[in-house]
Amino acid sequence: MSAEDSLAICMLLILAISAATLMTILFSLMKNAGKKDELAELLAEEEKEEKPREKPKGEYAGGDEDDAQPWEREPDWWQK
Repeated sequence: MSAEDSLAICMLLILAISAATLMTILFSLMKNAGKKDELAELLAEEEKEEKPREKPKGEYAGGDEDDAQPWEREPDWWQK
């Protein structure tokens, strides 16, 4: 076997290994493409059960002091 032949055989071997790697990746992607993710289903159910908040946390309602949380300041606290 000459040097040119061994170079060609090595190149063919490298091509065969890379083709096998790509085929393995594609096969695993196709195999798992149809599966549903259990964690995603659990999160979707949890989001459906959650009640939407009326106003975002940390925002002062404005004029109604009854709606204000005990830790919130009055809107004009800096003028006093």
